[in-house]
Amino acid sequence: MNLQDNQRLVSARFAHGTPIPVYDDGFGPLWIHRDSMGVSGIVRARTWQDSYGIAEDEFFPTADDALEEFHRIESMPEGKEMYHAQACWDEAYGYRPNGRGGPTPDKDHGIYAKDLNGDALDRLTPAFIAELGIVLEIETEV
Repeated sequence: MNLQDNQRLVSARFAHGTPIPVYDDGFGPLWIHRDSMGVSGIVRARTWQDSYGIAEDEFFPTADDALEEFHRIESMPEGKEMYHAQACWDEAYGYRPNGRGGPTPDKDHGIYAKDLNGDALDRLTPAFIAELGIVLEIETEV
């Protein structure tokens, strides 16, 4: 779904009332980010890459246990065990592209938790909107 340049995405919710986090980067189509728990947010951005970076910054959960795990890996002796531990850490965690932020900025350190069951970022189409029962609030500037 595309918005005109004089429009902005104000909010989104499911038809039953549950709000959906949104982020409007000013231009471009709407994208929907989902993980194994459902819809995590809707982003307006020019490209898929921009949209995914915004989702990492704004919607992905803060990884409270990541620093402890990272320090444990750093203290391991070099070798195969450290490589395996680092690969597991990289699979479970990521760094926010723009540093601190996210859903809990007061305790964020710039590291987010990845959904090990996967995630998806797709263009938000009228079919998706109907299928998921999403209601968008779009404001048009005169």
